[in-house]
Amino acid sequence: MTARAALLTAVLAACGSSQRARMYPAGSDKDDGYGDLAQKSARLLIGDGSDAALPPHRSRRARADAAYGGDPYGGATDGDDADTDDVDVDDLIDARGGASGSGSRYTPELGLTGVIEGTVTWRGPPPRPVTTACGAVPGLHVTTNRAVAGVLVYIEHVDVGRTLPTLGRPLAVGGVVAKRGCALGPAVQILTPVPADLAIHGDAGEARLRVTLPDSTRLVDLQPAGRVVVPVQTGVTRIEAEDGSLAAAWVVASDTPYYAITDDRGRFRLDELAAGTYEVTFWRPPPAAVTAGKLSYGAPAIVHRAVRVDAARPARLDLALP
Repeated sequence: MTARAALLTAVLAACGSSQRARMYPAGSDKDDGYGDLAQKSARLLIGDGSDAALPPHRSRRARADAAYGGDPYGGATDGDDADTDDVDVDDLIDARGGASGSGSRYTPELGLTGVIEGTVTWRGPPPRPVTTACGAVPGLHVTTNRAVAGVLVYIEHVDVGRTLPTLGRPLAVGGVVAKRGCALGPAVQILTPVPADLAIHGDAGEARLRVTLPDSTRLVDLQPAGRVVVPVQTGVTRIEAEDGSLAAAWVVASDTPYYAITDDRGRFRLDELAAGTYEVTFWRPPPAAVTAGKLSYGAPAIVHRAVRVDAARPARLDLALP
């Protein structure tokens, strides 16, 4: 090896050693590259669609906001709107992971053992199947033992609740409706946390949809194999065909850590509850009726029941819907 080559090799080795010495853990204030890769991986996993790298001088809070999809509540955490380095990432995660949303924040607590479980049944003759010019329309699912599937069960207000398995933002649940033949489905779902976006996916046929939000109504055109996105706020949103040809879908948007959909045997379970008294809401879509060849709906069945929960044994809450 020539003296010039040996000198170049020594310089490159020194540079490499220097670079390795300056590598810091992802998310630290002195992070100069390694954290960018970790952030990109987090964005790919969570799917916020962003791939812009953050400069190394950004604070821990800004770095966490970008890596985990930003502030899901549209503002600063705990009223702090300053982007400063004295905000710890762990504090940021605790504040958001234990928040059930705007106006519905609760205190997260580990090791909660309270449970509410029960069964929803149907009282009286089950609703008759409905058929339109499009074809058979899915109706209320009542089994031979009168169990009712597809009933939403949730607790809307809590002071102390379970911690959510999140990385800086609450776990998103729901938010997708699909057109399949003569129906939009699922018939009912919960969407949390809010505000959030509702994605409506099409099949081989086109449709003009009416989306009835808590405070407004929108008409959207769903192209074959298309997709439209509608912002949703707290409350109930109904999606149906403008001409009444499709079975409707309902989306209940609520900031709550406790929710379930009854299974084919009508069963549900809400666990990791603190001891106390809770108001449980049962929400069932209304059966469809045909009026002048179009599907129409009455009011949904909404039932509230109070139940006392302790840590020693599960609380039983059964309901027979009229």
